[in-house]
Amino acid sequence: MARDRVKDAVGEIADKIGKHKVSASRETCVCYAFDATNMRSLPDAVTFPETTEDVRTIVGISSTAGLPIVPRGAGTGFAGGTVPLDGGVVISTERLNRILHVDADRRMATVQPGVVNSALQREAAKAGLMFPPDPSSLEVSTIGGNVAQDAGGPRAVKYGVTRDYVLGAEVVLWDGRIVESGNPRDACDRWNPMLALLVGSEGTLGVMTEITLGLIARPESFATALVFFADLEAAAAAVNTVFASGVLPAAIELMDATTMGAVKNFVDIDMPAGSGCTLLIETDGMGSEAADAMSEIEKSLAGSDMAGMRSATGDAERADLWKMRRSISPSLALIAPHKVNEDVCVPRSKLPELAHAVTELARKYSLTVPTFGHAGDGNLHVNVMLDRNDVGEFRRAETFVRELFDTTLRLGGTISGEHGVGITKREFLPDQVGDLGLEIQRQVKRSFDPYLRVNPDKVVSFS
Repeated sequence: MARDRVKDAVGEIADKIGKHKVSASRETCVCYAFDATNMRSLPDAVTFPETTEDVRTIVGISSTAGLPIVPRGAGTGFAGGTVPLDGGVVISTERLNRILHVDADRRMATVQPGVVNSALQREAAKAGLMFPPDPSSLEVSTIGGNVAQDAGGPRAVKYGVTRDYVLGAEVVLWDGRIVESGNPRDACDRWNPMLALLVGSEGTLGVMTEITLGLIARPESFATALVFFADLEAAAAAVNTVFASGVLPAAIELMDATTMGAVKNFVDIDMPAGSGCTLLIETDGMGSEAADAMSEIEKSLAGSDMAGMRSATGDAERADLWKMRRSISPSLALIAPHKVNEDVCVPRSKLPELAHAVTELARKYSLTVPTFGHAGDGNLHVNVMLDRNDVGEFRRAETFVRELFDTTLRLGGTISGEHGVGITKREFLPDQVGDLGLEIQRQVKRSFDPYLRVNPDKVVSFS
């Protein structure tokens, strides 16, 4: 695009909202050119709005100049959803980071999109409340990104995902107009078609500037255990055994042997001989509910292929077990310089079949594939560890992913349980939704964004 047009638009934005909120320096643009996929594309400028009016100004001027607009939270996404493919203006929400109001009586909170998930968790806890969605990146990822991706997390198996708690949102559309969707004044009025489209839209329909969320009562007690198994398939089968007991765990996380081997470099864990895979299981509730539920789970697993079980005896040990789970992503960096991180999801009953397929595909293509995830939802994070500079290895990884997706769809699953489609899965989306489904998604996009200004070429392509 013409450099003069870009320069003029960026200059006008700086004049209107303040030069300290805009940067077109190469150093800044490089910092906002990528997300957790490490795919890179430089924006023309990065903006740091502090109010809804700032966002409105940025969007209006950029759109008039024909510049793409890319909303961005903390950049923790694994699908390339915030990579500015066509340059344009990145709108970072890092300064839109205020918790505007927590209404303990009505169990609601209104926040700006740049609020970090864990900050909201702590604020809600002060009122005896909880915001259930807890992605593993909760210490970094922002609420705006969580809503855009419809994030889940370990607690999703019992409490649901982000969309189950979004009551309302203030959104700046492609031309700078502001619309409020949902009904944040009435927690009982939860159904709204526009809001349903915005949650999980991956920032392609507009820029959220305020979000109202539902909260729930915080459980009084927790029971947490680490259960050991010989292999991935045995652990996957045990997930169904737990649910057959009639108990609904608050979390049930699966980690295979390769994952555990990496995590042990960060956290000291004693594992029984002959074990490699684990399930991290947690129950919660009021009074003795958590302990009673864990007792039932332990009984149900007594006849399974488990190799042992370690129960947390207090808050400190519980924190250690969760530290282990949340250390997975950084620990994998010790295995290889790069990874392809997929988040396939199948019906829970099909989890053992998916686990078997992952094991066989890793062997077939001679790849190291640590696998972990929210097993209670049938959601596995399948990580192909590799060196992208090794052309042969990278091509084997690409074929692995294609076969993994084919298997997932054959089992009645989805190619993305929570990471989204973004760039990385865009070419595979037609396999899941078909040509008609793809066309409907394009029509929705054009109804919100007729000139394709907002986060273009993500999820669906128009080229």
